[in-house]
Amino acid sequence: MQLFGIDISEFQGDFDFYRAKEEGVKFAMIRAGYTGSDNGISKQIDSKFEENYRHAKENDVPVGAYWFSRATSFDLGQKEAMFLYEMCLRGKKFEYPIAIDVEDNKYQRKAGKRAVADAIKGFCSYLEEKGYYVIVYASVNWFRNYIDTKELDAYDKWVADWTTIRPSYPKGGMWQFSGGKGGAISGVDCDKDYAYKDYPRIMKEKGLNGFLPTIEYYPIPSYDGDSLVDALKEIEVDSSYSYREKIAKQNGIEDYRGTADQNIQLLTLLKQGRLKKVID
Repeated sequence: MQLFGIDISEFQGDFDFYRAKEEGVKFAMIRAGYTGSDNGISKQIDSKFEENYRHAKENDVPVGAYWFSRATSFDLGQKEAMFLYEMCLRGKKFEYPIAIDVEDNKYQRKAGKRAVADAIKGFCSYLEEKGYYVIVYASVNWFRNYIDTKELDAYDKWVADWTTIRPSYPKGGMWQFSGGKGGAISGVDCDKDYAYKDYPRIMKEKGLNGFLPTIEYYPIPSYDGDSLVDALKEIEVDSSYSYREKIAKQNGIEDYRGTADQNIQLLTLLKQGRLKKVID
């Protein structure tokens, strides 16, 4: 899948989400705020954040949020996330990820790869504990040269690369493919993005970003034998061992080894219509 979206802030002024939706926008990443350049510590809510969030919701445009970071340590990253949560996220619902925007030339560029990675970890770990799906925004150049990216395998990536080909490094669920001068949306210049994951489904099914979890079940097969693999094949579900591990974990079996007892347990749930679907 590939869905077209935008990211906006107060710099886009009074943004017309109705018009944006008519022009094909499927989601919007909204700047919630930023850490100031004066000392790299002061924090400010984007002056259009609340308005943008409200207008997007009124026009049924799914949203995520991002924070422009200047953090250079785990503690400073965590403090940014705390402010973001308390002042912007609490009580709202976001269908798309919550991003830390890493591109600061004044503090982060000089701090070293490890320090920036630690700051990202501080930010992301705090929000994950609060039940949010986090993503790391940076350019390919930053991921290569200013962030210890190998330390961030646990986190999704929103990769900025203003080209015509989706970047292969790092792998990420979102790609910012064009800057503000790449054509107007709703009559104003703004950055443009593609999303490659069904983020709204992930948030709602897993109960993240302010949503309560929903549970979906596999359809009941007509198969009446005792083979889990054959039953899954009948309903066109991946029956490989690795995927059965995922199904088992989704249904409370953490140590799946493919034993007869474990397979019968899962097959019984499937035939009863109570086998929970894996959220990919």
